[in-house]
Amino acid sequence: MRSRINRHLDIEANADLESLSGQIEAYRTALSAATAAAERLLEAGTQELQDRPHRIRNMLLDPRFRDAVLQLAPSVHAEVMRSTARPPERVLKAKDRAFHRRMYLYAQRLAGKNETTSFFGPLIHGRIDVDTSGIALGTETASGVRAVEAFFSFWAVCALAESIASEPLVIERVPLTWVPACRLEADVLHLSDGRRVHLTGDRAKVADAIDNERGRASIAEETELDVATVEDIVGRLSRIGAVRTVPEPPSTSSRPLAWLIEWTNTYAADTRWPGILTELNSGADRYAEATDDITRRDALETLEAQFAAVSGVQARRAAGRMYADRGIVSIDACGDQSPVLVGHDVACDWEAQLGPVLDVAIHYGELRASAAAGLVAELMRSRGVTEIAYDELIRWTQDLNQDQIIALDAPTEAFRDKFTTLIAGSVAGSSPGNAVLDPETFRTLLPQNVSGARFVSPDIMIELDSSGEQRLVLGELHPYVFSWGSQSHFSDEGQDLPDVDLAPWGGASRLATVIRRRQHKGLVSDIFPGHFIEVTAVATDNPARSIPLSQVRVLLTPDGPKLHCSTGELVLYAGEDDHLHLRAFAAPAASLPTVRFGEAAPRIIVGDVLVQRARWWCQTADLIPDRGTRLPEIVRRIQSMRALSSVPRFCFAGVPQEPKPIGIDLDNPLAVDALAAMLRSADAQQFTLTEMRPQPDQLWLRHHEKPTTSEFRITFTRSDA
Repeated sequence: MRSRINRHLDIEANADLESLSGQIEAYRTALSAATAAAERLLEAGTQELQDRPHRIRNMLLDPRFRDAVLQLAPSVHAEVMRSTARPPERVLKAKDRAFHRRMYLYAQRLAGKNETTSFFGPLIHGRIDVDTSGIALGTETASGVRAVEAFFSFWAVCALAESIASEPLVIERVPLTWVPACRLEADVLHLSDGRRVHLTGDRAKVADAIDNERGRASIAEETELDVATVEDIVGRLSRIGAVRTVPEPPSTSSRPLAWLIEWTNTYAADTRWPGILTELNSGADRYAEATDDITRRDALETLEAQFAAVSGVQARRAAGRMYADRGIVSIDACGDQSPVLVGHDVACDWEAQLGPVLDVAIHYGELRASAAAGLVAELMRSRGVTEIAYDELIRWTQDLNQDQIIALDAPTEAFRDKFTTLIAGSVAGSSPGNAVLDPETFRTLLPQNVSGARFVSPDIMIELDSSGEQRLVLGELHPYVFSWGSQSHFSDEGQDLPDVDLAPWGGASRLATVIRRRQHKGLVSDIFPGHFIEVTAVATDNPARSIPLSQVRVLLTPDGPKLHCSTGELVLYAGEDDHLHLRAFAAPAASLPTVRFGEAAPRIIVGDVLVQRARWWCQTADLIPDRGTRLPEIVRRIQSMRALSSVPRFCFAGVPQEPKPIGIDLDNPLAVDALAAMLRSADAQQFTLTEMRPQPDQLWLRHHEKPTTSEFRITFTRSDA
């Protein structure tokens, strides 16, 4: 009998088992119900497979979806157009099913993420208004946006700059500039990778003459060398990564093509390039102004052909990657319903609710920052130095062994233990459980005297329960003032941008950020009020705001290691967990440790704020026992997992090698199919499921009378008082 029960097989009562007749009957009833449910599930899955092509086709025929996909990945838009051109009634092949899964991934991104390019999540500015009660929204538009603007990609502008600099009429005029990570001391050139090059004779003369303003011809005149000799030496300096011979737009510029047009008007006005760049800029405008995906596609193809012809570079890169700066041009959209006015009453309520949570998160960030600074101090003491060039320290930190990296978290272990113990003592209900704490209990995690000016920018969402009551859901805690970056676009002449207190960084004179060559939309623009530490990039055209990395030093003081330049101490705008040389010198970044018990993380609720969402660590083998497991069985196993572990219908799946979580409707076989395919592709042994909060039926915002995903990105500053 035990064997049959373990295999979920029926059993019959007999005289020997008369004393268990009640339990056997209950088992048989439950088994019958489970069998019937499995059959219904199989029928539903079979029907879904039959209906899937039509449902996908209906989505692909939506012009808003097609337009958004075109902007995300033009090659995928071409697949969409080919798919909708084919007859819907036909035998599906494996590649069709793969295409359907791919379309689901785009659909979940547009539905669940804030996609600033289009109708599906444009940027909206707001402000706290003392004369407003509650939250007031601006008027809607039919398109969902008020304005759009095209932005040429930084990498594309750099490709154009290389072509311009190679023009015979231009090449000798281009100002030669030092790469900021390199420094020249006497006759020794220190390179960014630590190498040292001794310069003598003509090479030393040319190096001394490079002042970030002169071109080759001017340097030849200054050094009394012939142009060919200067060209040869400059070529060598360029090849070792010390000197730039091509104009490069500032990595903080939101509009790099406009910068290059201005540069060309100065250094190449008598060439063909001013006209070419002006036409490319007009083509980008036509791309942005298109009112449908076909017109936009045609404008893009024309623009890409023009770009490739003049630059000699392909107009698309990183094919197939969903999160990449792939194309030469992108669009940002200003949404309707703006401005959002948050009443003073709501702002005070949010501050009261979030204050205890943010204070604890900041305290944990302070402990982590102190640990990073302590490790840097230990490194300096172990090598017998109290002062060192910052670039040299960076190389030291890159040579840390695994034991030293692990030790970095040791000073925060006591806090994590206390935090976990507090949560464990508050968990109620079956796994994953709910840990409900009042704010004052949560504050016991803080030291007695909380002080110091601090900054944090949380993402928060509003969740409505069945009675209409609101709850705040805490998202990511950012160390960034997003209005100092690309999200400042479309602000009303700066009126909608927050007036941020710079005390957490010691004021504008100390505030600094490290700028590397831009790879995508920038988190920092020239609105940033502090200094730029240049590494491999040009940060700004204003030399008074730029500090070459080679001029930054680290001093070991009684208060720990400090960054210094010629004007005094510097405090970095933000650090990164995996970069000790940034974390040790940055303002503390608020964060909270993840609390996990076994294979699940409980919900953590502090007052009326959901601080941690429930999460489950799942084994892929429980979902896909072998490569031959078919979709109906995978769907059945997902439903069994849901029932056994209390997993909700809507989740975000974390899959190895995927940069972003994937929104999954676990009742949708197509979503499960897409998840299974990603797990197989990544050969993942484990994945996570995190509950979606708010759920689709708990959304607060209405747009065109329909529930809409949204988040508030807010700046909080704690005063030093």
